[in-house]
Order: sequence, then structure tokens, then C-alpha cells
Amino acid sequence: MSLEDIIKKTQSTFLHQFGGDPSRKITLVAAPSRITLLGGEYTEAVDGFSLLAGGNHTIVVGAQRRADKQAVIYSLKYDEKIKVNLATLKFDRADGWANYSKGVLYFYERTGRKLDGIQMVIAGDMPEGAGLGVSAAITAATGGACNLLGPNPLDNATLAKLCNRVETQFFNVRGDYFSPFAVCNAKKDNLVLFDARTFKPDYVAFDSKNYKLVVIDSIVRKKEREEEFKKRLDLFAQLLTEIRKHVPKVISLRDVDTEAYETARKKLDIITRKRLDHVVYENSRVKRAKDILARGDYASFGQLLNESHDSLVDKLKVSCQEIDILTDVVRSHSACLGSRMEGIGFGGSVVCLVKAAEVDNFVNHVKTGYKQKVNMYAQIYVNEPQDGLREVEPAVSLGNG
Repeated sequence: MSLEDIIKKTQSTFLHQFGGDPSRKITLVAAPSRITLLGGEYTEAVDGFSLLAGGNHTIVVGAQRRADKQAVIYSLKYDEKIKVNLATLKFDRADGWANYSKGVLYFYERTGRKLDGIQMVIAGDMPEGAGLGVSAAITAATGGACNLLGPNPLDNATLAKLCNRVETQFFNVRGDYFSPFAVCNAKKDNLVLFDARTFKPDYVAFDSKNYKLVVIDSIVRKKEREEEFKKRLDLFAQLLTEIRKHVPKVISLRDVDTEAYETARKKLDIITRKRLDHVVYENSRVKRAKDILARGDYASFGQLLNESHDSLVDKLKVSCQEIDILTDVVRSHSACLGSRMEGIGFGGSVVCLVKAAEVDNFVNHVKTGYKQKVNMYAQIYVNEPQDGLREVEPAVSLGNG
């Protein structure tokens, strides 16, 4: 669905749900999906780096001030409306999807930026469960609406951290920082580098005319994936203690540069070495990617994706049979310059760097090949880097001020 179509649906739904009040502006905010090319959960866990992009799917929030200290939130996807008091916001399992926006309002109010009230419509075309950052897009778009309607807007770094708190403190589930960071800071025809310490975006141009970022959802989610992810994070904490014996002045594993590590790794046992190999060399790959892309070497960038994926498979052991099969299928096509699994592994999606001229043929190849081997239909999404969180113009005039 085009952004213009989503905006039109948001506008018409808003008028249907809330009516039109020309004295109060209806603010429209768009947030893209998130694509992880390098880094991600495992490098963020060691204060490291990630290479990200905004994707072609979008969440749009249409919002307007109220004067009664109430928040009224309507989801077009679920055709459901909830109404809550801003002063007594809390997580309620019965509110389901609405807790993402409620959580943003809860923490936004606690920054001292009080809203008189807000009513909003949430619409979009973002598929759930594909690892495209749906929750990050919803929370960032809600925060963006609050920024435009309320006083003293939050900067992108603070908003990304607030979105993380929604998941980790309001929902009490695992969250990350790089997803809302990417949603807030993405730029069209650019990739954005995330530094888990500074939260300052660093951009490198991407040739969207000649290359596409194709995300392929394997439709597989292994039940042990969260448990196995936690095991690896616990191991990283142990490895930090071990590496400090060999590399001085290390605050986190991200501080271990490749030169120092090459000397120290010879003294480590093979399991410790393998796990450390991934985070040390992955952080290096993110930084190398910027230089490689800056000189337009997309073949070498594709190779970096392959190296990253193979490291996740061989060093961290986070793959599964279906992802291995899907990887074989995508890499067997000449248009695919490289591929890498997204997320924490054990199923989920892979992202591929594909020549634009052959993308349709590539998509058909993957659909057929994966179905033949595992008897499942992969979901495939063709992307090029899009702009991040932003206010958008109405598709049609509402006559509001």
C-alpha cells in the first residue's frame, strides 16, 4: 500500500471516529519499518554498532488535541477503540495493541511534558512477526505525534530511549534501542549507523536505483529462541571478565579492537573464542561497511552480509534448518550479492542485497525454491531505504487549522 493511501485511510478513519473540529489541527506522523543489515541485538548487547535502514512499510498516526485529560486511541487494523485517563495510565493486557501507545503517553507525561488530552488513529501496512520493527514504528509515531501536539519536543535519541522503555518497563519484555533509533533517524536512499553509546546517527548513501533490500520471512519461529538468546547474553557477560585478563581498559566487549583481539584470542578456549569472534568482528564489519559503501563497492558489501550471517551460524550457533535452506536458495541466484539473517536467530527473516534489474526474477526464484524444499511459502518484501519518523501532509484537505 502506498504512503498516500495509508494517509487517506488514516484521515477518513479519523473523521469517522472523531468528527472534524477545524479549531484543532489533525497532525499526521509517519514511521517506517526497520531493516537490520549488520549488528543488531548481539552487538547492541555489548554497546556496539549496527547498520540499519528504514523500510517500505509504514505506520501512520493521525492525532489531535483533546481538553479532557483523556487519551482515545483507535486502531484501523483491529477496528477497536480504547479510552483511558492520562493521569491513571497503566499496562492492561486487555488493551492489547493499544498498550504501545499507552506506554508512550505514560513515559511522555513523566518527562514533565503534559498533554491536555489526545485522540488518535493508528493505521499502516506493516506485517506483524516479520522482524520489521512494528512496535518500534507504533511507539515512535505516537511519540512523534506527542512532540508535535505538546510542548518542548523530545529529540530523536531521547525518543528512541523512551520507546525502549515502553517494551522493557511498560510491557516488561525484551526490547532494543536500535529499532526505534532506526525508525526515528532513517533517511531515504541512505543507511544509518547506530552506536549504542552515543545514539548519534551516521549516514552512508545507498544506491536505491540499482540495488534493493529484500526481506524474506521464513515463517519459522523456534520456541526456544528467547531462551537461547538470553543464554548468549549471559555468556557475553562472562566473556567480558575473561577478555579483561588479556586486553586492559575494556569497559565492554565493543572496546576490544581487532588488533588487540587477534593477540588475545590465542589464549582463549575454543568456545570462548568463537562467541567473542562474532561480536568483535561484527562490530568491525559495521565500520568497514561504511567505507565500502562510500566507494560504491556493492559486491564487497554483499560479502560482508554473507560473512555476518555465516558468523551468526558458525560462531553463535543461532540458525536452524529452515534458515539454512532459505540461505542456500537466495544465494543460489546470481542477483543476490549477499544475505544475512535478521533478529536473534532460530527462525525469522533474512535480508538480501539484490540487483534491482533482476529483483522480480529473484523473488519468483525464492518463492518457488523455498516452497519446494520446506513446503512453506516465504513472505517477501522488496525495500529501498526510506525516510524515518516525520510529519506528513494530508492527502486531502480537511480544512483544519
